[in-house]
Amino acid sequence: MYLSPTDIQHTRSATIDNLHIASRAWVEATEKLAELTLRAGRQALDNGSEHLQALAESRNLPTTAPLPLERISEWRSDSAVLVREYFEIIGEAHQAILQMARDQVAVLDKALMKQMDRASRSADANGEAAIDHMKSAVRQAEAGFNELTDAAARGADLVEDQVRQVSDALTIDADEATETAPAPRSRRTRSN
Repeated sequence: MYLSPTDIQHTRSATIDNLHIASRAWVEATEKLAELTLRAGRQALDNGSEHLQALAESRNLPTTAPLPLERISEWRSDSAVLVREYFEIIGEAHQAILQMARDQVAVLDKALMKQMDRASRSADANGEAAIDHMKSAVRQAEAGFNELTDAAARGADLVEDQVRQVSDALTIDADEATETAPAPRSRRTRSN
């Protein structure tokens, strides 16, 4: 009636593998975020250095002169790209964790089903009916969980797509602003 030592070993091994997958997903996301932060810091230092050099080469040091439109547009474009990459990194980690959770629930449900199969072999008719009902409930719960993880994955994809669209619009706007004088814009998104 109990799980065999082999069943327990397989369940533990699969659980450890799934935890390792989750850990690896967050370690990779942290590494990518650190690289992104470092790149953003370098860009900020380079931009500040260029601006300082331009000020040093200028004979008249303006005290209240605004940044040129080109620099503001470049900064906005660069920032949009960094934000898009940030959400892509988080989205990938989120997807990996959702898949790990799904896999882990399947491992535990498989062990539970094996246990119920063994229990039904020695059960009377009423016990067997109750076990069949429990199996059906476990299958429905796993299907419901899978639907929830699918919905969460779709939600993360939608957020990533929206961030990508905004980032692309800001990048396109920045490229247009450096080519032509700024024109009044509507507040509608590019997707409309």
